[in-house]
Amino acid sequence: MRIGQGFDVHAFGAGDYVMLGGVRVPHTHGLVAHSDGDVVIHALCDALLGALALGDIGRHFPPTDPRWKDVGSRHFLLHCAALMIEHGYALANADLTVVCERPRIGPHAQAMRENLAADMGCAVGDVSVKATTTEQLGFTGRGEGIAAFAVVLLERRRPAIAVEPADPPALRELVARVEPDA
Repeated sequence: MRIGQGFDVHAFGAGDYVMLGGVRVPHTHGLVAHSDGDVVIHALCDALLGALALGDIGRHFPPTDPRWKDVGSRHFLLHCAALMIEHGYALANADLTVVCERPRIGPHAQAMRENLAADMGCAVGDVSVKATTTEQLGFTGRGEGIAAFAVVLLERRRPAIAVEPADPPALRELVARVEPDA
């Protein structure tokens, strides 16, 4: 078994929505970011990569690389899920906490759980998404940005295998084939 933790933060900027857990959430602001700024997925990717001892999301998708400009973060999660499988692990559970005063996360948490579970090839019950505020303290309390924490537990399922998926649909297919009891 391996444990990983991740954290991400982005400032609010121009826009009328934020991407969180692959869900477009209406908001009075957008996010300042190189990709879509999905703090939930970025924190989850860092947790997965940390559990696998493979660095962080910036190492795999540098924000200085124009290829990743405005890319949807679910692409990053599919990459991390493929690495998890390649190294012989499956997700036991993921616990994510979004920190912000607004937008309200509760109405969108189930859709986020469904997206994350689909991309990692696990049951929705293996993914928890919750939210908290900082009681109007700090940058999130002042409404300047949003943050997310992630913790994952990975279980060894089989020996490591070589995986070279060609594109996101192929990654989804690969992850979907992983049997938790294999």
